[in-house]
Amino acid sequence: MIVYKTLVCLNKSSFFCCPSYIDEDAEETGSSSSSEDGDRQSQLHLLQQTMDTARLSLQHQDYSTAFSHYLMVVSTAPDLKPYVKEDFSLAVKLWGDELECAGRWEEALHSYQQALQVYPDCEVVLNNMGAHLFRHGYTDEAASYFIQALQVAPGYRSARENLQAVCTALVERWHFRMLNDQPRNTAFHQAIKRAVLGGHDTVLDIGTGTGILSMFAVQCGARTVHACEMSHTMYQLANKVLAANDMQNNIHLHHIKSTDMTVPDNLPERVSLVVTETVDAGLLGEHILATLRHAWEHLMLPPKSALNQPECVRYGRVIPGGATVHACIVECPDIRRNHAVLQSSCCGVDLSGLVITSQTASHTDKADQMPPDAEPYSSEVLSRVRGGFSCLTKPCQVFQIDFNDPQTFSPESLEHLRVFHLPVKRPGVVDAVVLWFDLHLDEETHLSTSPEQDTCWEQAIFPVHRHHLTGSDHLAEGLQVTEGDSVVVSATCRGDCVRMWVSEVQHHKDDGQLHCTSTPNTQGEQLEGSKDHGEAEMETSTSTEPMDPYHSSQDIPLSNTSGQVEIVRLSQSDMCVLNDSRFNEAFYAALHKYFSRTVVSSSNVVDLTGFCAGDSMETEGAQISTGYSGISVLDLSQGTSMIGLCAARLGATKVRYSGQNSSSQELLDMLARRNGVLEGVVEFGPSSLEPTGSSGALWDVVATELVEPSGVLRQQVLEDVALARAYAVKPGGAILPCAAAVYGVCIESDVLLRENRVLGSEPTLQLNVADFMNIFQATTHQDITLSTLPHKPLTEPFHIFNFKLDEETPHDTLPSYLEQSRTWVVTASDSGTISAVPFWFEIWVDSNNKLSTRDDSSHWKQAAIVLDKPVSVEKRDKQICLEASCQNSTISITVK
Repeated sequence: MIVYKTLVCLNKSSFFCCPSYIDEDAEETGSSSSSEDGDRQSQLHLLQQTMDTARLSLQHQDYSTAFSHYLMVVSTAPDLKPYVKEDFSLAVKLWGDELECAGRWEEALHSYQQALQVYPDCEVVLNNMGAHLFRHGYTDEAASYFIQALQVAPGYRSARENLQAVCTALVERWHFRMLNDQPRNTAFHQAIKRAVLGGHDTVLDIGTGTGILSMFAVQCGARTVHACEMSHTMYQLANKVLAANDMQNNIHLHHIKSTDMTVPDNLPERVSLVVTETVDAGLLGEHILATLRHAWEHLMLPPKSALNQPECVRYGRVIPGGATVHACIVECPDIRRNHAVLQSSCCGVDLSGLVITSQTASHTDKADQMPPDAEPYSSEVLSRVRGGFSCLTKPCQVFQIDFNDPQTFSPESLEHLRVFHLPVKRPGVVDAVVLWFDLHLDEETHLSTSPEQDTCWEQAIFPVHRHHLTGSDHLAEGLQVTEGDSVVVSATCRGDCVRMWVSEVQHHKDDGQLHCTSTPNTQGEQLEGSKDHGEAEMETSTSTEPMDPYHSSQDIPLSNTSGQVEIVRLSQSDMCVLNDSRFNEAFYAALHKYFSRTVVSSSNVVDLTGFCAGDSMETEGAQISTGYSGISVLDLSQGTSMIGLCAARLGATKVRYSGQNSSSQELLDMLARRNGVLEGVVEFGPSSLEPTGSSGALWDVVATELVEPSGVLRQQVLEDVALARAYAVKPGGAILPCAAAVYGVCIESDVLLRENRVLGSEPTLQLNVADFMNIFQATTHQDITLSTLPHKPLTEPFHIFNFKLDEETPHDTLPSYLEQSRTWVVTASDSGTISAVPFWFEIWVDSNNKLSTRDDSSHWKQAAIVLDKPVSVEKRDKQICLEASCQNSTISITVK
């Protein structure tokens, strides 16, 4: 981040130290009277001027001039490269950031390339080049630069952290769960063996990943095996895995998308067996249908169903051979707060007249009307959601699909609408349709992704969008049902993707009639997962023309003035923050306290409770009107933060948001207008954290969300706070939150291990995959819920660090919380193997308001450091030594 690097460079005592190399040479040259020596002296004088200009430009934040002049210095005088390496690397970074902020990212890329021409082995430039590429989606290329940086400097922490972030993007975490799922691997091996022994001995593995299914085919005796992989990273990984298992000559690996393959350009002949696992939680989300249609048409022998010849004729087949999709209605408070705002106001900010819902687009069966950023469903491990879940209906079979009969999954055969009436078996609130499937590898082998099964798959979640329900109240907070009611569910595979939604809730009355209603509901009690998964009785209707189950096929725009309810879509993380009443109320209370202390008239503290900007109020002879306080607030929180609006509601005359995307800006701007905030009070723009000379103190209050919803410190947040304290907060101003502490506990958890690395060769049926996949393991595992994570605590919770964010330090001194490290000893409370150290935060918004990221009612989850080498301990062992550090707003913990 630009501002942190600026703070660091301005505090380095050696920053403007000039090497004596030039001056000494200049004196020697000056003693010569020859014209050649004179030219040399002129060149050195020019070089000295260039160096001085570069340094002064960097000091005054003219990064373009600093970069160009340093580049000129190191290009014309290579001997000076060791002297200016650090300052030049900083100039490259800051100039690159400035170009990127201006949208000139290609120029930034060119600047990094120029820098690497003169410093090809500079770990800092290599790392910053990788970070720049990663931000713009060049993930594979970014990884190579991070690896180069670590080859130059193995201990370079920033490059290692960046590589971990890239690895998470390159190799999704489900790869580890899948490879550790021994029953799944065994099932595929058995099905492939039966197929090969049955004569299907020419094989194509589509989306091979690590190559494990291809290697199964070789082990089972396949005559010819081809495999294709689109991801460059996974293709390279598969090459290494095949070589390590001595199968590189048995498997023809293609770096290509299967739908770009042809016979004979890529395959010598049509194959008799395709193996693939391009399925996701919603079965079809990885485009398996389009993939198989192309394979049947161009790459495979004809299906058995198309042959009118004797059985001895060779035919094609697919593993898996098909799937059966199931669904049921669930009540789940966690799903509810992830997908719908549950109150009509937030700290006095009026939200009425709005439907604020998640971006998950389960509300439409028309693929061409989907918003570009929308997903038809989310996914969860239902057995581990906070607060649990309860099945309100028995599961119903939604549809079956036969991958070995391409006629049955043509687009025309799948786009019709299916409507199901699911009888309610227990009272509750309808929150979502949950989908899972049985995967039929062949006639004998089946896998289930049911919530009851411990598998590598999650379940697909289609949340209820209440504003689309037929006859429902737009502002209803819940759909209460009782036994005997009926929930109407619509489903389609239009667009080669399963889409499901609740289109109606019918309440059974004494007169036998079914009426559609929607009733408010309060938060339910903690629920247990349903164990009753018998098939439900249902009514099903099918039509060739999709029926429109909604009042409108498209969302109502925010500018709607027709009286209809306005619909706003936000990310799930934004939804959770808006629903976190304690979080929002804590910041509101802290702001109220600051305003009450600051806004004084006639020696009376004015109570601003309920006061909105634009109002005026009288308090025992003292009149307060908008603008009286002159208080300015900078909100550095990411996403849809209500902190700035709370400040405007309390009478702040200037509120700036920094870091919001367009959706959040649109909503916040609309809420400001709807709540009477005067035009111009709320603005969106840069943070103004960089040093600006004598006028740098701009804000009375700087507020930020310290911890990401995933449980880790927000990237560079501590550096932002340090700069805010140094350059952006007026004397007597406030930093919110003012302090925080981090706590942890040592645990044993096989689940965390399985989700972060391949646990040896046993899960992969003795194939060597772990050595190569584990290069991509992540040390910090985010988004865990400690209360539902299967684990055993092996120590009592312990304190790790404090962050005193309101600490005032001289401008030439960095705050102590920016870089911390400590070593301490804890005692084992139980015997076992320490595999991870989960951590969480206690956050003091001010001295009276404390929050905990371990609280299940909050919008936060927790994170954990997963140990590279688990440590065995015995109960009452007092020699468990822990080391922790916090640098660049990243926490690391090791156990010895």
